[in-house]
Amino acid sequence: MWITKTFNRYLALFLFCLFLPFFILAEEPCLECHSEKNLGKNGRSLFIDSTIFNSSIHGDFSCIDCHRDAEGEPHDKELLHVDCSFCHDDVKELYSTGIHGIALQNGDEDAPGCQNCHGSHNIFPSTYPASTTYFSTLQYTCGACHRAEGVAASHDIKIARPVEKYIRGIHSQAVEAGIDTAPTCNDCHESHDLLPSSDSRSRIHYTNISATCGRCHNDIQKDYESSSHGRALVQGSPEAPTCIHCHGEHDIQASYEPSAPISTKRLAQETCGPCHSKYNKLNKKYGLRRNPVESYYQSYHGLATAGGSINAAKCTSCHAKHKILPKTDPQSFIFPGNLEKTCGQCHEGSTENFSKSYIHTRPLSSEERLENIVKNVYIIIIVLVIGGMVVHNSIIMIYYIRQKYHMLKAARTIQRFNKQWIIQHILLIVTFFTLVFTGFGIKFADTAPMLFLTQLGIGVTVRGALHRIAAVILIGTGLYHLYYLFIHREGKGELNHLFFQKKDSLHLVENMKFFIQKSNKKPRFSRYGYIEKVEYWAMVWGTLIMAMTGAVLWFPEAATKFFPSWIIKVAETIHYWEAVLATLSIITYHFFFVIFHPEHYPLNLTFLTGNMTREQARSHFPDWDTKD
Repeated sequence: MWITKTFNRYLALFLFCLFLPFFILAEEPCLECHSEKNLGKNGRSLFIDSTIFNSSIHGDFSCIDCHRDAEGEPHDKELLHVDCSFCHDDVKELYSTGIHGIALQNGDEDAPGCQNCHGSHNIFPSTYPASTTYFSTLQYTCGACHRAEGVAASHDIKIARPVEKYIRGIHSQAVEAGIDTAPTCNDCHESHDLLPSSDSRSRIHYTNISATCGRCHNDIQKDYESSSHGRALVQGSPEAPTCIHCHGEHDIQASYEPSAPISTKRLAQETCGPCHSKYNKLNKKYGLRRNPVESYYQSYHGLATAGGSINAAKCTSCHAKHKILPKTDPQSFIFPGNLEKTCGQCHEGSTENFSKSYIHTRPLSSEERLENIVKNVYIIIIVLVIGGMVVHNSIIMIYYIRQKYHMLKAARTIQRFNKQWIIQHILLIVTFFTLVFTGFGIKFADTAPMLFLTQLGIGVTVRGALHRIAAVILIGTGLYHLYYLFIHREGKGELNHLFFQKKDSLHLVENMKFFIQKSNKKPRFSRYGYIEKVEYWAMVWGTLIMAMTGAVLWFPEAATKFFPSWIIKVAETIHYWEAVLATLSIITYHFFFVIFHPEHYPLNLTFLTGNMTREQARSHFPDWDTKD
């Protein structure tokens, strides 16, 4: 045994001494031309920093270990080819099956080889910060080709600017923060056997996306794969969304970033909308609701979101983020038995009845029919009422255009309204227009004027607060008005003048006949004519309806304890269309008599001063006892 060991030692020593000159000569002759001091002597020498090379992972190698075609001193050709497979044959096999290796085999001169990613003489382990494959450097290594100005721009690569997008994303931010577990390019695309997304073996093939992301987000992967989307994907539905459909491929951002596709404002329209809008064929193909996104934006939650609210419920608030399930699944957030708990996330005191009221897809056909009936009735009322007002006022306007130059303005005045009336009327004006502005400002929060106000700090939240404050003041004014009419000394008896009488219908006919010049007789109005009475009772009627429906919308949890769930949607519909009717009535009817009436233009100041000329009183209210 000792003879064998001794023989092996002397043989190893003999071989070392025999080949030592070759190891020395293998490097030293190369440096005669390729060192810094000899650079350029032969006109084409490549500078080799021996210090960097010696500290690299190949620092113990000699030049000819890699440059095996370097024959003669000097060699007569460029050393363009280095075959790394002599040592890394397993890696070569992987590389040759990837998209880069195939491109190189097909003669693409831009296809990256080993040295493009790992360097040539400065190769370091991927765990070394100086390495081109270090986790925080890799994005820039890949970016040499895949940035906008890289060679990828001249190739048929569908994803534009992937590196720039990745650098803007949350993964790159984690890398820059020094988190070495944050995903980089090779975590999703592999290192050597990079495959196109069309290849079913690729990590980025749509059937493998969840598993790729699941390497870091395991719990989310489990939720997704058990969801409706994950199940559809397994069952072979190519339209089934995966992680990248909602989060993007490279510029993945946190949900609190305004530009993120999963941010509150963008989620419904830009992320869920492409599949679930009423214009998408997928709804019909898979038997889904035809317009869930559109109906969401018609709901309070959608209106608040469109107006810039970040706290309003969005799609994932009710349907979950990843474990999205149909309402028939007991685990689903929108399963009938779970709705109360789902709504309770935001609405304390949520009841089972309340939880049915804000289902934006309106699943019950009876509710939808009832809502449509209310809407259609209001449309008919608006057409008839507003149309009648336009015809009525147009007749009067045409007459006064002819007559206004012949009318004289009297100087003497009498009191028509006392201070109590004036104050109540001013409060009514202020609260009414505040309610109109803020109410329509919430309903149409995504219009340009409202978005501009949002930028000024008058967003949906502020408009909502102002709307409620104005509503409280209006109701308070109404209650004081009742006190004034029934209890206050100056108001008692005023209500008797405001009730309709049989002569009011005759006055309407007489008034129209006079202004179309079919009669010379004008109606003899008393303290209030049919015009003032219609306006007054329309105001009372509208205020009551708006107050009741507004209370339901303000306190929906309480409302559904006493009424069926459809009360919310019906109240919302009535509230909106009543607001439309009231606003159009004021514009077309009240504005005419106060502002645009030829006898009063540009403004009848009676509502401010309480006074009117004696001649006007005698002309318009001849049966009114002005001594009262």
